[in-house]
Amino acid sequence: MKSTAIILFVVSTLWSVSSYSNVIVTPFIGYTFGGEAEDGEGKRYDISPSANAALAVEFPFRNGRMGVYYSRQDSSLDTLNLDSTIQYLQFQSSAEYILTDKTTGFVGAGLGASHTSGEWTKSHTGFAASIFGGMEYHLTKNFSFNGQVRWQGTVVSSDSVSICTLPTDDQSCFIGFKTKWMNQFQTQVGLTMRF
Repeated sequence: MKSTAIILFVVSTLWSVSSYSNVIVTPFIGYTFGGEAEDGEGKRYDISPSANAALAVEFPFRNGRMGVYYSRQDSSLDTLNLDSTIQYLQFQSSAEYILTDKTTGFVGAGLGASHTSGEWTKSHTGFAASIFGGMEYHLTKNFSFNGQVRWQGTVVSSDSVSICTLPTDDQSCFIGFKTKWMNQFQTQVGLTMRF
C-alpha cells in the first residue's frame, strides 16, 4: 500500500511537469535473474529467475529523458519454494543516440529504493541503484518498440531483514541474504508511447 502511494505521488508530480513537455510512457514485461540467500549452516539458495512487470514514465530532457521507473518481480527461493516479492522504484535519466532514422540507442542510470518481502524475509526497504541500456525502434511518431537490459543493485541486511519459518528451531532455520549488496539483472521489452 505504501509503495502504491509513492508511485501515485511520483506519477502525479511528473504529470504536472509534463504539461510543459511531452510525456513518454513505457510498460515493460521481462525476466529478472539474480539474488542469493544463505541459511545458518552456510547452504545457499538462489532467488528463482522469474518474470517481471515494469513501468517507466519519463519526459524529454536535453539529449535524453528523465523520469521514474517501477518494477515488480514475484519469485521464490530455489528448492524451498518460499515466496518473495522484490519491487524497485527509482528516479532515472538516460542519454539517447540516433543510430538510424528509425533506431535510437540509449544508456542511463537510476537511484531510488527497493522493497523486499516474502515468506522467508521480513519486509525491508533499502537503497537501490541501476544502470541500463538498450534500443528503441520507432514504429510511428508516437509509438516505439523498446528493448533493454538493466542491472539492479540494492542494499540488504541479513541481521535485521530475514528470518525463516521452517519446521526446525535451531540456527539452521535462519535464512538471510548472502551479502549486504544484492545484484539482479533484468531483460525487458516494452511499447513506448509519446503523448
